[in-house]
Amino acid sequence: MTPADRQSLAISLIALVVVVTCAGGSVGPAHPGAPPPPSATPPPAPSPEASVPAASALPSASPPAAVPAPPSGLALPKLRAALAALAANERTTPVRVVWLGDSHTAADFWPHALRRPLQERFGNGGPGFVQLGVEPYRHALLKVGREGTWRREPSSPAGSMKQLDGVFGLSGQRAVPESADARASVELTSKASAGKTRYSLWYRAKPADRVRLSIRGSAESESATAKSGRALGSLRVHTIESAAPATLDVGVSGGAPEIFGVTVESVTPGLVLDTLGINGARAATPLAWNEVEWRAALGAREPSLVVFAYGTNEAASTLASTRYEKTLDQLVERVRGAAPAADCLIVGPPDMISGDGKTAPRVIEFDQTAERTAARLGCGYFSAWSAMGGEGSMARWMKEKPPLAAPDGIHLAPGGYERLGQALSERVLGAVTPAK
Repeated sequence: MTPADRQSLAISLIALVVVVTCAGGSVGPAHPGAPPPPSATPPPAPSPEASVPAASALPSASPPAAVPAPPSGLALPKLRAALAALAANERTTPVRVVWLGDSHTAADFWPHALRRPLQERFGNGGPGFVQLGVEPYRHALLKVGREGTWRREPSSPAGSMKQLDGVFGLSGQRAVPESADARASVELTSKASAGKTRYSLWYRAKPADRVRLSIRGSAESESATAKSGRALGSLRVHTIESAAPATLDVGVSGGAPEIFGVTVESVTPGLVLDTLGINGARAATPLAWNEVEWRAALGAREPSLVVFAYGTNEAASTLASTRYEKTLDQLVERVRGAAPAADCLIVGPPDMISGDGKTAPRVIEFDQTAERTAARLGCGYFSAWSAMGGEGSMARWMKEKPPLAAPDGIHLAPGGYERLGQALSERVLGAVTPAK
């Protein structure tokens, strides 16, 4: 096991402890209870652990001091054109945004703060990608259930070296049932989808494998096999529909099929945002997956925008910023090969405190590296560090009442992610909405 793999394993274990502690073991749309308030004394220098954030109440009405207005000038021409066609009823398919990232992404607080205003403006296309059989997991628009015994593969998904066969679908991980009573469910909220809803299960099956799909409370039930659905690389995609947002039950009736997740979308086209975050991930993480298979999975989503939100774990390590720049180059190139009709948007790391309570210097270095890389590659850029207020903003956000940042000095509270999401959504909406 490499040092990076050991770090990623520690990250994942800590993430599990944090989620179960803060969320009471539940995985659902409601905000968990507030964490203890941070100490007035700045905590010691943060370790490079990237866990799902501690939860908090939503922010107070007054914004924190010294938060600058988001810079203007973000250009997203492909997303703009796709949304214009959607608004003019010229599209029969959703406009999709794919958000790749680390733990700041994984809990879906920050991505949902962008998803919500885009769906309000351009139509609710559904929750998008949903992970099954894996814990901890949270999605803002639904509750995922799990029964029986499941095995996550790879066990340390944040690693940057190839693991197993490297085929992990869209999100970089898969779940394998290990007991006869293994079950999973996706319970949508009433506002998760608009009207008739399409559930598409992504899986890999041997001839003896059987997956049972059913819509709870209805007669809708189907069996997914090695030959059903449509092929997507070595995976299969089997679709079932319900008349309205409902609960999808997934059961294994034979063998041990590999489950890569389910995409949930409204039949009526709208805006869809796939949250694809992994605790402890770096930009190098997706590069360790089977390139052909991942490009097929990403290409099948036909995104109009791909967001790259990494940098925290890199800045908290000894990785050279030049190496981070090279990794971003490779990842953007791979995504462009799979999704040529998509804009790219690089998001810099949020603030992170050092032992003296000030901004860790490498955060600024990696923010500048990401901005320079975005400009060179022709991608949009959003500086989370600047949007928070720049130097010392993490310490200030920790002292807000209620706190906007978690006590670890690395992550934000849900209200903090909401604040960052508002700043990002203002820029994105400004880029895609015609000026009045």
